[in-house]
Amino acid sequence: MQNPYKETNTDIEVHVSRRAAAVSLFIFLCIITLPPLYRNIFALNKSLSSDDADTWIPAVEIFKNNSENTIGEHLKEYENNLESAGFTEPPRRLVQTLLSNGPLREGNGKTRIGKDGWLFLKTALDSLTGYGPIKSEPKSVSKDPRHVHWQSPLITIERFAEQLNRFGVELVIVSIPVKPMIYPEHLGLPTKDPVLHPDSESFYSHLRSLPNVDVLDLTLPLFKIKSKSKVFLQQDTHWTPRGMEEAAQIIANYIKSKDWDYKKSILKTTGKESRNSLGDLVENLNTYGKSFDMETVMATPVKGKTVDQNSSIILLGDSFTNIYSNDATLNWGDHAGLADHIALNLGGPLDVITINGGGATEVRRKLASRKGSEALMKTKKAVIWAITSRDLFLSQTPAQEARVHWEDVHFDTREPGPKLITSARVRARILSKPKLPDPKSTTYSALLYGADYEILETISGKVETEENKIAVIHWAYKNRKMLPSSNYKIGEERIMNLISFDQMKELRTLEQHYDGDLFDFYWDLSETNHEITTKSMIQIGNAVNSHFIASAGCGLFALILVFVMKLIVKHNE
Repeated sequence: MQNPYKETNTDIEVHVSRRAAAVSLFIFLCIITLPPLYRNIFALNKSLSSDDADTWIPAVEIFKNNSENTIGEHLKEYENNLESAGFTEPPRRLVQTLLSNGPLREGNGKTRIGKDGWLFLKTALDSLTGYGPIKSEPKSVSKDPRHVHWQSPLITIERFAEQLNRFGVELVIVSIPVKPMIYPEHLGLPTKDPVLHPDSESFYSHLRSLPNVDVLDLTLPLFKIKSKSKVFLQQDTHWTPRGMEEAAQIIANYIKSKDWDYKKSILKTTGKESRNSLGDLVENLNTYGKSFDMETVMATPVKGKTVDQNSSIILLGDSFTNIYSNDATLNWGDHAGLADHIALNLGGPLDVITINGGGATEVRRKLASRKGSEALMKTKKAVIWAITSRDLFLSQTPAQEARVHWEDVHFDTREPGPKLITSARVRARILSKPKLPDPKSTTYSALLYGADYEILETISGKVETEENKIAVIHWAYKNRKMLPSSNYKIGEERIMNLISFDQMKELRTLEQHYDGDLFDFYWDLSETNHEITTKSMIQIGNAVNSHFIASAGCGLFALILVFVMKLIVKHNE
């Protein structure tokens, strides 16, 4: 039989003129050299025209290695900085637009695109497929060797339950399912039952075995009603008003079944109200143009006092509690959230602490940081802890990547009493601040951070402090734009006009990042209405000049390159 793959000796020659070769080479060189050249000229000029010591210059920083880091860690950090650099934003956004709107329908590191226009949070998918809260994650899985500390949610919840048990307070864990658990069919996985993490049964059974702990798993109730009503938003991480109202009724009925005294109040609804938004998962895609239409829901606002700090029942929650209740960043309206509807069904207000993205630790830290919290907790009956199952079942590495951390909290042992509400003017020195994340990589578009200060002089008013140390909450970023307060330096002295952070109602539910262990938190009033300061205006002006200089530099380089290419072509002729 004749070999169909017999080799044939044919020579194919392609002739390209010198001019065409020179043009092709010129285009190639421009593509690979102009973007990094532009970035480096821009960053270098910006650093020379400002006093910001943290300005990142790619060409320089690759040769600067902190002695505390290994070479591998340094290169990894450099790579992360390069990925988040400003000059990479337009091409990445363009590519993402083509991937999301094209035939591939591909999402990114935060959002996955399912069938029929349904969007899913990647972290939610990770919480169903990872090692979970019971099995130890192999060291080979960890991508960052610096993340050595990890405390599982199981251990953290056990310790928190022990603290509450000493106060005579019961703990009720309300586990809120994530969207892929209820709607796996929009990921190509049609099932008759909700999708669960393999460890969920063991995890909940262990918690229920603790003396003062109960678990309300909302997965099955929400799955049962999805055939009648949509229980999760199509383009958002969170549930619909219908799903949230079902959860509120279940929680309220559970509280009613207990012998817990609580305040009664007259609450009523104001009728259905239409609300619409694009959804946070659309924003996380970060594409050009209008890829998705607004999603519309019917919410039911509640009229009356639904929140009272003196209530014997405490509700801790995250963004699933805030949605429809606080419109600061979630964009779904007010007064129709989980706390509002629990109070409506219960007939009495709740003591509510909610923080976007802070369901694991930050809400418990806020509870414990109340003045005299240890004594105040003895007047409470129960803590209803509504938390997304995503946070419960993420294993170490994806949890750290999602900035979900589980830490113990310490209750304040001082005598209870109201915090001073009068403002104070102080001169203070910043002692410590956390490392702030890249706003492009986080789930929420706004972040506050807490920095520890030492008061050097009280100019006016009075501040409650221990050892002249206070924690001040600042803006890190808003609408994913870093604000001037994010650049405050350790050791820097500042004059601040302070009030208790509890008075900033519109900010208390935003995601917060604080590494310290102080109890009293304050807000710098100078940040409230003056986010664009004189310094930031100078920085904006410097940025404009830097863009001009970088463009001129790249243009000059291109002209030089053209001249060189002409010389080469002429020489070869």
